[in-house]
Parts: sequence; structure tokens; C-alpha cells
Amino acid sequence: MAGDNLDLMAQAGLQVLVPYATDFNLKNLEARIASDPNAGRDQSSPLFSIPSRKTLYFDEHLSVLIVLTKPGGAEGLQDWLSYLTINLEVQAFGSESRHSNTQGTDGHSTQPVSRDVIWSGPVNAAEPPVTINGGSGSALVWALHCFLSRPRVRMQHPMISFKASGTFRQPPSLTAQNPGDKLLSSGVPASINVLEPLTGDRGLQGITPQLTALRLDRISVPTSLDATEQSIRSKPQKPFPALPAISARVRYSKSGTTSARPATIANLDIETSPFQDEEIELTDVNMQLAAGSAEDLCAGHAISLPKTCQPRDDVVFLFRLVANNDEGFESRADSLSRALEIWVNARVCVSDECRPTIQMRWRTTVDFSTALNPSYGGPSQAMQRNSRPSSLPLASDNLADSENKSQQRATAMPGFGVTMTLTAPREVCVGQPFTWDVFLVNRSDRARKLAILVIPKRNAGDHQSRLSKTLVGSTGGGQRQGIDNADAVMDENRLYGIQKGNSQDAVRIVCLSTDVRIGNLNPGFCHNTELKFLPLSKGILHLEMVRVVDVVTNETVDVRHLPEIVAEERASDDREAS
Repeated sequence: MAGDNLDLMAQAGLQVLVPYATDFNLKNLEARIASDPNAGRDQSSPLFSIPSRKTLYFDEHLSVLIVLTKPGGAEGLQDWLSYLTINLEVQAFGSESRHSNTQGTDGHSTQPVSRDVIWSGPVNAAEPPVTINGGSGSALVWALHCFLSRPRVRMQHPMISFKASGTFRQPPSLTAQNPGDKLLSSGVPASINVLEPLTGDRGLQGITPQLTALRLDRISVPTSLDATEQSIRSKPQKPFPALPAISARVRYSKSGTTSARPATIANLDIETSPFQDEEIELTDVNMQLAAGSAEDLCAGHAISLPKTCQPRDDVVFLFRLVANNDEGFESRADSLSRALEIWVNARVCVSDECRPTIQMRWRTTVDFSTALNPSYGGPSQAMQRNSRPSSLPLASDNLADSENKSQQRATAMPGFGVTMTLTAPREVCVGQPFTWDVFLVNRSDRARKLAILVIPKRNAGDHQSRLSKTLVGSTGGGQRQGIDNADAVMDENRLYGIQKGNSQDAVRIVCLSTDVRIGNLNPGFCHNTELKFLPLSKGILHLEMVRVVDVVTNETVDVRHLPEIVAEERASDDREAS
């Protein structure tokens, strides 16, 4: 009888069904089975006619059906439920393909599939299942609630699979009646005693040593189940595509008002998924601060819940977090942080029957410490360092003087993907070198190797002389029908004017940085360098352009919006000292 039960469970199978209706109830299924005399006999039974979901969502509370099918009828099967153990495991997996020139015949190499268990749990054996009797077999149906948490690894094209595993253990009463379940069979010789030659040793004083040979053999752990256990096979199932319905992030900003208790403003940004067409209804958004209070600034003013959102919508909720000013708050450094719990509840409006419930809940930490100098703003994202002071003691007079003594010109190169900022002094002295501070940020999607060239202002005299030579050569010079002709005679007054203009348009500024090269500048990285100049005359000095060249692709961008250079004569005391 015991062997018959194990053989019967060996032919059974487990299957997981995900019903389409959100409020699916097993009692309704039992009522339909009671009203259908042919339930379970063909594919038109209520069990096989249940519509299934096509897409699942992360952070969703999901109800699934676990079906145990076995040949034969279901008579007496209820008595064996206490010896049946069924577990459900939900896995999320995704595959990623990257282009490769060396692997694969099609130029693509498939990376290993990353898997993560997002939920696992047993079936409640105390809950009675719904029994379906058929002509060729029977089925037991359980309802199980699970939560589809987000995977801990990043996946592309995520999928969710359900795997049910079961084990049937033979009852103890039938195990004791089985004569083949003895620990030691009769007629089997015992193992030899390895220490038997030491029996007559006088040092043992008549003690007979015993060591069986089985103790010296390697113990092998059996990998199969016990003879009284039988595993139930799981039927293969098609995985479900999954995606996040909503995504949220929190940003903090210090409160501008002065208060006796530390406070900060929390911005909760909720963005709906752009990969779906269904509406999402936000039902509850709240925060709870440990040892403090969280006030919803949008309640009754901007946003009222429930709120229906379209795909790609971005909704912002504002909360004012106030920490309790308990004893020792300002003296202890660890008391400046508070635990914040955030939860967001929503429903995906797929249809009238299918409305999946989404629940996001997580904990984070809020720092209520204030900077020593709140007027000093934080650095930009490109200039942040790993270790930096929270504030710097800057005086207002020094800050104003530094702004008046320098000027900036920021230039963005959209097609080139590089942003350059030039910082130059407002006034320079003739004969004293000065520098321009050049700050470059690579905003493109690839690394850059750059070279910076300074193009001086073209003199008008050079252009006029070249123009005059062109005119003279075109009117009277050159070759005509193979005969050499002499150049036309130029007027002395015109020649004197050209020479006088060349003498007046001398070089007024010289660039001392002839070759400035920047190495491998990765995307998102920045670089700071300098350009050194020497003014030779007073007045307003001009440069033609600053040319930025990519030495790899030979792309060139000319920056013509440059800072103004105003050169003045040095004072008399400076000349005497020199």
C-alpha cells in the first residue's frame, strides 16, 4: 500500500496559474464546478477556462493558483494532505546581448542569464483546497498570495517564472507496516575488526580493541530522497514579461525658515512607466519619520488622492520633515540622522476586471545637520570631490573683489559635445604675462583627445598687401599665350601707403602657450588647463579665435566668443622698481 501511494504521487504534477481577474476567489470556482456536471472531464472545464495574465509588474501583490493533478479519482486524497508539502518559488531573470567582433558567427555574444529569487513561500496545508473530479484524473487547487519584489540586479528584458515543488512523505503507520524498512537486514556478515591483531598486547591489559572497517571507508551522502518520500514533478511553464509600473526617488533640501527644531523639505518624485499604455491610479502616498513628524504640503492644495496618471507622467509630492528637538540633539553626532519610511500605493487600470495592486515601501535616512555657512552653495556635479568641507568661511568683500577682477565666457559645442569655460582677468599690464583659466567638460558619449590652438587677430595691412598683389598680378602680370609679360608699374604713393600701414599694424599680443594638449578625456569628466599670453601694447587687444581640435577624428570647433583683453601701462613706481 505504501508503494502504491508513492507510485501514484510520482505520476502527479504541479502547475501554477495566474488568473486575469484581480479579485479571483476560489469559492466562485467551487460554485461553478458544482453547477457544471462535466467539470474536469475536458478542456472546457472551469479550471482550464480561467483567463491568464500576459504582463506582470514589480512591487505587485499577486494571487496565483497552484494546481496538483494526478491520475485517478480524488477519493481519500483529503486524508493525505497533511503529508504533502508544496513550495512556490518566483524568479526574475533577464538576458543581455552585446556586440562582439571576436565571438560568435553572427557577431554577438550572449551573456549569462542573471537570476534572482524575488519571493518564495509554502502553501498553507491547513487551508482546504478545491477538488475537481474528472473521468481520467483529479486536481486539487490552492490559492496563494505572493509579492513580486524588485530584483537586486539590473536586468534587460526582465521575465518572471513560477516554479512549484512538492514532496509527499509516507505516513508513519504505513512505514512501520512495511517489512522492508529495517535498519539491518538478517544474514549480512559484520565488518571485520581492523584492530584484531592487537588483541594479545600486554599493554592493553586485557582490553580488546574494536574498529570496524566501515569507519575507515568514505561516507557518501545519499543524493536521492528516502524510500518513504516522493518528489512531485513540476510541469514546464511559459514565463511572464515584467516591468516596473512606477518608479520613485526622494530629494532633500534644507528649509529656508529658521525654527527651533531641525526641518527639511523632502521632494518625492513619482514617475509612471513609459513602456505601457494603461493608466495608473495613485491611492496613497505618505511618509513617516522616526522621532519626528512628516507634514504633507500638497494635501488639500495641489494634489488630491486618488489621482489618475497617464504613462510618462511625473508627479511631485512635498513633505516637510521636522525632527523632535530631544535632549542632546545638538551634542551627539549620531542623533542628527533620522529613519524615514516611505510608502506608495497604486493600482494599474488594465481593465475593469484586472487592476493589479502596486505597493512600494522602503526605508532611508535623513540628515538634519546644517552647514557652518549656509550662504555658501555646494559645488556643481562636475566639480564635486569625495572629501570636501561642508562650508567655507568666505567674506562678502573678498567674494565681491574676486568677481570684479575676473570675467567668464562659457561656450557650449552641441555637435562636438564639449563645454568650455574661459576665465580671464579684466585688466592686464603691458609687458606682464597673464593667464586664462580653461575649464573643459566632456558631455559626449565617447572619450576625447583634444588640442587647443590660439589663432591671433589677422592684421589689416597683410590683407591689404595681399589684395594689392592680387590686383597688380591680375591687371598687368602673368603669362599670355606663352609670352612673359612684365608687371605693371605701381604708383609710389600707393606703395608708401602699404608700407606705412604694415609698420603701424604690429603684433600687439603674443600667445606663449603654443601647444596645449589634453589626454584621454572620458565622458562626463572635466579638465582644467591654462593659456598664457604676453601683451605688447596698450588698449583693447583682440584674438581671432580659440580652436579646439579632436586629434583622433580631426573634428574642429572655433570659439569666437572670447573675453575682452584691456591692457594698460604699468605705473611709474613699477617701472622704477624694474
